[in-house]
Amino acid sequence: MVSAYCLCLVLILLGTSNAQLGGEPHDNAHPESMVSVGRAVAAAVSSVPLRNAAVPGLRMPVVGIGTGGYAFSPSQHGEIWNDTTAQKAVRKWIQLGGRRIDASYSYTDQIGVGKAIAAAIAAGEVTREELFVVSKVGSGGLIPGAAMGYNDTMVQIGPILSSLQMKYVDLLLIHWPGPPGKSKDPACQGQPATFKTCRQQTWKALQDMFKQGSTRAIGVSNFEQNHLQDIIDMKELLPSVNQVEYHPYWHEDDLVKFCQERNITFNGYSPMSCPDYAPPTHGWSHSALQEPVVMQIAQVHSADPSQVLLAWELAHGVVVNPRTRNPDHMTLNLQFEKVKLSTDEIAKIAAIVPPEKNKVCPDPHQYK
Repeated sequence: MVSAYCLCLVLILLGTSNAQLGGEPHDNAHPESMVSVGRAVAAAVSSVPLRNAAVPGLRMPVVGIGTGGYAFSPSQHGEIWNDTTAQKAVRKWIQLGGRRIDASYSYTDQIGVGKAIAAAIAAGEVTREELFVVSKVGSGGLIPGAAMGYNDTMVQIGPILSSLQMKYVDLLLIHWPGPPGKSKDPACQGQPATFKTCRQQTWKALQDMFKQGSTRAIGVSNFEQNHLQDIIDMKELLPSVNQVEYHPYWHEDDLVKFCQERNITFNGYSPMSCPDYAPPTHGWSHSALQEPVVMQIAQVHSADPSQVLLAWELAHGVVVNPRTRNPDHMTLNLQFEKVKLSTDEIAKIAAIVPPEKNKVCPDPHQYK
């Protein structure tokens, strides 16, 4: 079941203006002018340098589009993403100037992502070198063929690259610190006590992929301090990125500090607290977008509440992955850096009292 381990990358359904799924606006602009505008927008988006296990000079745009949905049928909470919806959304994202695309082997829509990228390149809207494409191995036991362990991980890179129609990805992550799934690796067998050795063997596989040129950088996702320490103890390459849930209801500031002290870029997912999924699933009355302090700050800055939340996260050194199929929302996401929050505003958002069940996805602390 998807919600069990949370294929979590964020949907942006924003404030009063961004709160409805609704229809998607039509864009009748001339193709050449769209390309010019898209390139100008892309040039205005900031990026951060990646350290540790990354090729020298590699930079990661501060905002990307997530492609992992929560629902597979209308009866489930959350937006439905499949190859068709992913292809349409990613193509529009590129046309509007988005350059970072966050995908995963386990989202089951990576073929659509690959088709969108290939079509955009063929149409001259972007070059492969201008894009920053992220994928992930392992799925928390969700997807057959996406287990952890050295050999089980090494065989995943072929299908990943094939589905994306490319020779390399820019960043490859271990999706979850556990469980290992149906791994055949002896290091991943037995009780949860084996998760440490299983993670280490999975990390060895990513290092080999990096050395072979299949990916320009490697990192992890949903890793807490103890999981990162397992990799640090190997005394080999360190992750360049740790992608973790981060929003006003759930922000592990100690983990952010731990990563930043080790030159691990902190990439936050669910920056809006997943308004399509979390409120109806967890019994919330509203998402972080409707918090009064967020809406008040948005009004002061003549901005959308979504842009305030993204600006708040970037102020903590966190790069973000908002997910949306709506072109208007994409434009807001690409322009959030115009919002410059004061120290007092940053503190007010951090002080928001979260709902009782304040985490969108399962807690990775359970994997020892």
